[in-house]
Amino acid sequence: MTRLAIACAATAALCFVANKAFVVPGAAGTVGAPVRSAPQALAAAAAPAESAAAASASWGLAAAGLCLGAHVGLAVASRSRAARKAEGEAEVEVKVASKEALKYVETPQDQRLFELVYLQYTSEYMKGPMYWDVAKGQGGLPHYAGEPMTKNGQMTSNVIGNLKTFSSNELAFLSMLFFGIGLYGNIQFLFIDPQWAKVDAGGFFNVSYIVESLLLPISFFFHISCYIQRMNGK
Repeated sequence: MTRLAIACAATAALCFVANKAFVVPGAAGTVGAPVRSAPQALAAAAAPAESAAAASASWGLAAAGLCLGAHVGLAVASRSRAARKAEGEAEVEVKVASKEALKYVETPQDQRLFELVYLQYTSEYMKGPMYWDVAKGQGGLPHYAGEPMTKNGQMTSNVIGNLKTFSSNELAFLSMLFFGIGLYGNIQFLFIDPQWAKVDAGGFFNVSYIVESLLLPISFFFHISCYIQRMNGK
């Protein structure tokens, strides 16, 4: 409003100065004219005065309009610039507020979860090959890094060693096969073809019966391995 009031005052002053500038020379031009009668003098002076007044008024209005338009344009440009600056500041404030809202803030639950995970990680790391652990002692169940023997209180496939690559169906087949061969060797050695009586008579053992009979206890190991694999869903 201050800029607009100054523009209006300047326009009024410019109009006044322009009016004086265009009127005074017209009036001064009558000095030195030949003496006429009063009616003739009044009529002769009236025409130039009216034309000078009209010209000065038109030039004054043009100058006033030009000055007023310039000041109005400057006022509008200044106001729009201030509005754009305010909008930019508002956008910056909104962006800062959104970033502050999206910023991660650690909660007590997150801190507790990190402590539990870190404790579990360090506990497992301390069981590595370079550190001592109770489970590594004599009579304990050894745990290798990445190959736990037990998990959640249940035996894993690592307990059966290299047989962990076999499925439960394959181990069941091997268990039945070894059981049949071992049972055949024991029956042959003890009942169908008694070996002790042959040795007492000066003969020799049938070694195949002995080898076959040794497969009977191995069949029980395959049976236990089959149970462990089935328990682990393999």
